[in-house]
Amino acid sequence: MDKKICCFAWHGHLGYKDELKNLIYNKCIELITINYVRKFCVGNYGNFDTMAANIVRELKHEYPEIELNLIIPYLTAEINNYKEYDNIIMVDIPLNTPKRYWILKSNQYMINQSNYLVAYVNYSFGGAVKTLEYAKRRKHIVIFNFGNYKN
Repeated sequence: MDKKICCFAWHGHLGYKDELKNLIYNKCIELITINYVRKFCVGNYGNFDTMAANIVRELKHEYPEIELNLIIPYLTAEINNYKEYDNIIMVDIPLNTPKRYWILKSNQYMINQSNYLVAYVNYSFGGAVKTLEYAKRRKHIVIFNFGNYKN
């Protein structure tokens, strides 16, 4: 059976919410136990990314076969702090791409690699909605949006 991949997308400014954490945690368990997800990909650009990474780290205690991959668009001085990831993948972005699109390109890379997207998108603007809309145009990915954006 093929190993499946899940990525995450949400508005970076979201604060920590227990009910949201529980929704994401339970969805990840379902994806691991029913859908055979073994790889989780996260960015490093906000509270939701941190929460998702922490959920996957917590689940690794019960499901040691899963991986947590950090997907980044460029190297930063903080690279040495990222020791709690199984892999760090720097996306190959064409040099002529304006820097303001690098995170979006990194998110598109995650969508292209993934079978599932767990999202929390409420607004019709920003990088999270652009990532969700990109995923909707792909036929290979199943989307779970816990936010209220429905477009």
